[in-house]
Amino acid sequence: MDPSVSEVTKPSKIKMLQHKAIESIINHVIEYETPKVVTVHNPSIGLLRRSLQLGVVLYVGLYQLWYAQGYQEFADMESSVTTKVKGYSQSSLGSKHPPVPPNLRQMYERVWDEADYVVPPAENGAFFV
Repeated sequence: MDPSVSEVTKPSKIKMLQHKAIESIINHVIEYETPKVVTVHNPSIGLLRRSLQLGVVLYVGLYQLWYAQGYQEFADMESSVTTKVKGYSQSSLGSKHPPVPPNLRQMYERVWDEADYVVPPAENGAFFV
């Protein structure tokens, strides 16, 4: 076999493989499949689909996560918990407690009723009955 012929065919084979690879990439970008697996070869529809996909990814990635830092947003609490209390109890300070003035001692050492336990809800726009 003539060596000059094989040298000529090697670059042409490489160019042909490069051309096929580029054509395959272009076809992959502009073609899409529907749920019925119908391949549509329409460059304008294919590019529109890929552009919309890219737009969604860029919106979420660049705007929401990077610029607006949407992952760091906090929301205020919008609920409360209500419990029903029954019974009574008695509290005393004991001998090991630091000294309390006599006029405040009766506030801590007393019998607690259920009305003393219940605190109005700390919620904006709420009312306590």
